[in-house]
Amino acid sequence: MSLKDKKVIIDPGHGGKYPGVTEPKFASPELRLEKVICLKVAKYMETILKREGAIVHMTRSTDKDFGGTTAADDVNKRVAYINNNIPSSHALVSIHVNTPKGRVGTFYQTGAVASKAFAEAVTAGLRPYSTGIGTYADNFAVLRDTTKASQKVLVEIANIDDENLDYESRLNTIATGIVNGLRNHL
Repeated sequence: MSLKDKKVIIDPGHGGKYPGVTEPKFASPELRLEKVICLKVAKYMETILKREGAIVHMTRSTDKDFGGTTAADDVNKRVAYINNNIPSSHALVSIHVNTPKGRVGTFYQTGAVASKAFAEAVTAGLRPYSTGIGTYADNFAVLRDTTKASQKVLVEIANIDDENLDYESRLNTIATGIVNGLRNHL
């Protein structure tokens, strides 16, 4: 299926003073930061989608937050930014990395039938590249409170302790899997 002229919102999770989950890199003094990984995957997705003719709106393209005084407040400001500044779109994909023991998968708003089918397509697109990935209903603010897309998912692409997240090729592969899900669904 063609992505030409499809409008997609990509939301790289966290950013700025809110790093999300962190983990020491193997044999390195550096930290693996969720906010950095999410932005890299989002940029790979943006490149692929634009190459295929999609219209892409990024909630952030640099390491910035949305001015919240707490992480929860920042999420609310992110939702407001999406609702007030981004045109209506076919789909919204929020990119995240989970804690070492958290679920890896594609989440949709509880009760949102169209988003459930979209989440299942994204999960299918990622399945060849990720073990133990599933599709789950939840009640995240970015899914519940945004109004600019009828189909919305939040993707926990991996656990933060996955050393493969240190490799650009792996992040590009994850982005490709998500785009494959978009292509097969939209």
